[in-house]
Amino acid sequence: MKTANPDLYKRIIERERKARKIAESILEEKSSELYTLSNKLKKSNERLQSLIYQKNSELEGLFENLADAYVVIDLEGHVLKMNDAAVSLMGYDSSKELVFLPKMVAKGEQEHVSEAFASLLKTSSITNFKVNIITKSGETRLVHINASTILDENNLAVAAQGIVRDITSEEKKAKIIEEQKRQLEFIVNSSPLGIALTTNGLIEKCNDSFTRILGYPESEILGKNLKSITIAAEESDYEFQREALHNGKLDSFVATQKYITNSGQIIRTKINVSAIRHSDSVMHQQEVITIEDVTNELLAKEKLVESENRLSALILKLQSGVLLEDENRKVVLTNPMFCDIFGIPASPEDMVGADCDAAAEQSKILFKKPEEFIKRISEILDKREIVTAEELELVDGRVFERDFIPIYSNRNYTGHLWSYTDVTLKRRYKNNLQQQKEKYSNIIANMNLGLLEVDTEDHILMVNQSFCDLSGYSETELVGQKAAELFMPPKSKKIILDKFKSRKQGVSDSYEVEVYRKNGVKRNWLISGAPNFDINGKLVGSIGIHLDITELKNLEAQKEKLLKTLEKSNIELQEYAHVVSHDLKSPLRSINALASWIKEDNAETLDEQSLENFSILETTLEKMESLISGILNYSSIQLESIHDEATDVNEVLSDIKDLIFIPEHIELITANELPVIQVDKTRLQQVLQNLIGNAIRYCDKEKGYVKIHYTEEKERHIFAVEDNGIGIEKAYHHKIFNIFQSLTDHKESTGIGLSIVKKIVNLYEGDIWLESTPGLGSTFYFSLKKEHNED
Repeated sequence: MKTANPDLYKRIIERERKARKIAESILEEKSSELYTLSNKLKKSNERLQSLIYQKNSELEGLFENLADAYVVIDLEGHVLKMNDAAVSLMGYDSSKELVFLPKMVAKGEQEHVSEAFASLLKTSSITNFKVNIITKSGETRLVHINASTILDENNLAVAAQGIVRDITSEEKKAKIIEEQKRQLEFIVNSSPLGIALTTNGLIEKCNDSFTRILGYPESEILGKNLKSITIAAEESDYEFQREALHNGKLDSFVATQKYITNSGQIIRTKINVSAIRHSDSVMHQQEVITIEDVTNELLAKEKLVESENRLSALILKLQSGVLLEDENRKVVLTNPMFCDIFGIPASPEDMVGADCDAAAEQSKILFKKPEEFIKRISEILDKREIVTAEELELVDGRVFERDFIPIYSNRNYTGHLWSYTDVTLKRRYKNNLQQQKEKYSNIIANMNLGLLEVDTEDHILMVNQSFCDLSGYSETELVGQKAAELFMPPKSKKIILDKFKSRKQGVSDSYEVEVYRKNGVKRNWLISGAPNFDINGKLVGSIGIHLDITELKNLEAQKEKLLKTLEKSNIELQEYAHVVSHDLKSPLRSINALASWIKEDNAETLDEQSLENFSILETTLEKMESLISGILNYSSIQLESIHDEATDVNEVLSDIKDLIFIPEHIELITANELPVIQVDKTRLQQVLQNLIGNAIRYCDKEKGYVKIHYTEEKERHIFAVEDNGIGIEKAYHHKIFNIFQSLTDHKESTGIGLSIVKKIVNLYEGDIWLESTPGLGSTFYFSLKKEHNED
C-alpha cells in the first residue's frame, strides 16, 4: 500500500477550515438577520393578534347585540352559530343542541328554499327572501332573510350567514290593511250614497252611485268641480259654506240642493262635504263629498204628514171611541164617538190635555163593576202590553169591547191608545149564534145520515150517533182512529186516498165504497165529501155524509138482471117477429100468385065483376103484406139499432126523391138551407119519407106541393113538412099517431107509418105535432134533440 501525501491532507484540511469559517460567518450573519426578522415578525404578529382580538370583540358585541336573528350555517344547513335573537325566534340553541335549518322549513316550501340556497351559492347573496318556518314550539312564523356566503383564503364558500327577521305580524297587518282597503273600496262602491274625493275642488275619484245620482258618466265628472258638472235648480248657501271650509272656518258642512240631472230630471239632494287636513295643506286641499238623492225621502215625509192628517180625520170619523193619552195620562187626541158612548158633554178639541185618571173615576159609575174597571186600567198601564177584545158590561145593558196599544218612540214609552167599541149587537148575535150552533149540533147528532169529520191524515175527529149506528162502533172506539184503516178493504182505501188528493184542490163530490161494519158484515156506503177549511182558509181535513145504500145496490143488481133478461127477450121477440113476418108473407105471396094464375087462365071466361073482385083481392093482399112489413119495422125500431153519423139532410131528401113516385102535378120544395146533423141517416129517411109520402098520397089539388122547412134551436133541430092536401080535423091530431089508426081507407094506408115516425122521434127525445086546416092542407112538425141520451 502506498502511503498518502501529508501535504495534500494538510491543504485539504486547511481549505475545509477556511470554508467552515466562511460558512460560520455567513450563518452567523444570516442568524442575526433571521433573529432581527423574527423579532419584527413577532412584533407584527402581536400587533395583528391584538387587532384580530379587537375586531373579534367588536364583531362579538355586534353579533350578540343584533335586534334581528343572526345565523351562521355550513353548506349542508347545520347551524354553526346563532345569536340570542335567533334562539328567541326559533326556540333552538346551537350551543346546546344540533340544529338543522332545512327541518325548520314549513311543509311545501322545501323546494322554494332549495332554489334560494342554490341562488345564494351562485351569487354569494340573496335579499328579501320570505319563507315560513316551524319553531321548536310548533308555531309557524313568516321570516324575511338577507344572507351571504363566507369565503376562505381561496375565495371558496365555506359557510353562509344571514339576518333573519320575523315579519309574521307585519304581514298580518299588511293583509289586514289590504283587506280593510278592499272592504272600504267595496263599501264605497256599493254605497247608495254618491261619494267623491276632490283635490283643490276637482274630482279625482267617485263611485257608481255618484254618477248615477247626477246622471253623468264618469268621464264627464273626473277632473271637474261639482258646480261645473250640474246646474243648480235653485240658489243655496252651498258655495258660501264651501268657501268657509277652504278658509279653515269649517271642517264639514251639510247642504240641501236641487239639481237638474243629465236627463233633465230635477232631484233634491243632501250634500255632505268634509275637509281632509294635511300637514302640507298649504300646498293642496282635499275634500270628501257625499251626495244622497233625498227626493223620495222628502216626498215620503210630505206623504207621511198627509197620511197623519188623513189618519187624524179617519180617527175622528171612526165608529169606535178612540182615546190617545201621553205617558202622563193626559189626553192627546180623541174622537166624537168616544165622547158619545161615554156621554161626555164636550167636544174632542176641548178634551185635549184633560186628566184621564179623573175622567176614569167619573166614568166608572157607567159599568157594572166600577171598582174592577179602575183596577183593571191600572193593571194594563203597569204591564204596558197589548190588550185586544176585552169585554166590559155597562149598567144600562150595553157591552163594550176594549183594546189597548202601548206606544213607543226609539224604545221610549210615549203613551198609549185606548179603543172602545159598542158590541152589544155583536154579543147578542154571538149568543144567537151559539144557540144556533147547539141547535144544529143536536140536529147533526140525531140525523139519520152518518156524519164523519177527519183531519188531513184521515184521523177521525168527530162522529154523530147515526155514523156509530152505521159502522157498529162507539164514538170512543172511533175518535183518533184512521177511518180507511178501520172500515175499508184495499180497493176502497185507494179511493179514499184519491179523494184526499182532490180535497186539497178544493173538490167536493160523492162516491161509493165498500166497507165492513164492526161485526164484519160488508156494506155499501154512499159518501158525500167536502174539504174542511179553518177561518184562515187553510185545509184542516174533510167532512163526509154517509148513507148506507146496500139495499139500493141490491135493487140495482136485481134491476140489471131484469134488464139483461128483458134484453134477451127483446132479441128473441125481434127474431120471432122476423120469423112470423116471413111465415105470414109466404102464404100471402102464394095466394097472390094463385089468384094471378086463375085470373090469367080464365081471362076469357071471367066477367067484369069477377075481374074487379080479383083486383080487390090483389089490393087486399098487397095491403096485408105492407101491414106485416110495417109491423116488423115498428117492432125493430130500438135505441140500440140507432147509429148516429154526420148526415146531410139534402142528400137524404135526394134519396127519397129517387125512391118514391112523385106525380107531375106535385112539387117537392125546400124552403131554406137544410143542415148537416148527427143522426141515424136511415131513421131520418124513414121519418121524412113517411111524412112526404102521406102528403103526396092525400093531395087532392090539381097543383100540389110538399115544402120542407128547418129551424135550429139551442138544444134541438126542428123540421116541418107542409102540404096543401086534404087537411085533418083537429080531433084526430093525436089519434093519427097511434098504431093501426088511419083516417081513410086508401089502399096504401096501413095505419103504421105515423106510428113509426113518432117512435123514431121519441128515440131522439123529440116531439111530433101538426097544424092543419081541413081542405087547405097540413104541416107536420118534428124535433130531434141535438145530444140525445144513448144510455
